[in-house]
Amino acid sequence: MRILIVGAGIVGFNLAQELSQEGHDVAIVDMDLDRTRRISDTLDVMAVHGNACLPSVLVKAGIKTTEMLIAVTEKDEINQLTCFLASRFEVPKRFARLRDMEFTSSDAILSPQDLFIDQAINPPQIMVETILKFLETPGVVNVAEFADGEVLLREFDVPENAPIAGKSIHDIRSITLMDSFLIVAIVRDGELVLPKDEDIIHAGDRFYTLVDKEFLPFLLPMLNKTLDEVQKVIIYGATPMAIHLAKALEEGTRDVRIIEPSRDMAHVAADQLKKTVVMHGSGTDMDLFNEINMKEADFFLALSDDDENNILSALLAKKYGAKRALVITNDPEYLPILDSIGIDITINPRLITVSAILKHLRKGSVMSVFKLIEDAEVMEIGVEPDSSIVDKQISKIKFPKEAIIGAILRKGEMLIPNDEIALESGDSVILVALPGAIEKIEKLFDRKRSFLPFR
Repeated sequence: MRILIVGAGIVGFNLAQELSQEGHDVAIVDMDLDRTRRISDTLDVMAVHGNACLPSVLVKAGIKTTEMLIAVTEKDEINQLTCFLASRFEVPKRFARLRDMEFTSSDAILSPQDLFIDQAINPPQIMVETILKFLETPGVVNVAEFADGEVLLREFDVPENAPIAGKSIHDIRSITLMDSFLIVAIVRDGELVLPKDEDIIHAGDRFYTLVDKEFLPFLLPMLNKTLDEVQKVIIYGATPMAIHLAKALEEGTRDVRIIEPSRDMAHVAADQLKKTVVMHGSGTDMDLFNEINMKEADFFLALSDDDENNILSALLAKKYGAKRALVITNDPEYLPILDSIGIDITINPRLITVSAILKHLRKGSVMSVFKLIEDAEVMEIGVEPDSSIVDKQISKIKFPKEAIIGAILRKGEMLIPNDEIALESGDSVILVALPGAIEKIEKLFDRKRSFLPFR
């Protein structure tokens, strides 16, 4: 498929890399010469330097034969205009990143379709939904969803007092019957391993589990004896996203406070919020931290647009007693080091945007992919009627050792795999695969990743 990407920033670069690796004919346009040079030097895609709002530049990038346009520049206006121009060139499918929630809210005056956009991706909205999942699940450090939200992937810390600490996978299986969740990966000393029955969960580990969404409340007491509900939340940065999040938290009658360095932005936030206390000050003001009693904070959320201030304010908040800290960092290069310096949760909006776009694009065999550390992947794969594994028992399938089946979704019901279960046409299989097994898995299911059909 021929795909044209507008915007060669982090999102555009990652999309171009992913899509070109999957065999698609990709072109990318950006006004920044350094960005297009970098892409030309590192990726097997056509990079065009120029203004994508000019039809001549789009023609040079091959829009006349493009089957899909993905507009992911930093400006909503450019993304909207390029989608409009693409509609004039009869591009069948048009995706756009829109940061302003006015365009994607339920009460929007104009829908994305009115703006010639088939699918709008709103990073702030995705971020708010993601952060709410963190706040609602004690101890969780990573979240993802499969099977249209019926099956949850959650990564948890194992604290010293966790009931499952010191128990083997077999012990946990015996206690719980393992009918609604399965531990599919353990992270120890920065290394991810696929667990065997005899492997023991230790305090200090992290592990990934696939769990039926209805069973999640019953799983949490096994992970942490003290399940204190999040009541006090302190937010650094009165960004539009932070204001939107605060409004959602107000509905749960939580104690929410926002610290904002800009007096003008603080006034804007205060005018829009009813219960939230908005305070003018810096994220490194120790007197302010004492005034708001940081040691009672269940969660400190650093949500400003400044990565360095987010990191510094979160570290100070932890020092002053905040139980957990979440940091937004726009630069993905910060991600590997933040965990080692005491940040509980880190989120990169740009990488989340890439995942959201790919999730909307994919349909068919590989319906969803979530990347773990060291390039391991959690994959949701549909079992096609003509697949060689249809009606075969799991024990009879030559499954690679570097992968593990975590769950099977059949007619809306989550099944924990065992050797006797036979895969049926229409099943969705959710599995974890280390890098060396990914290609083997795709061949086993007889199909490569496919995308939405166009007519």
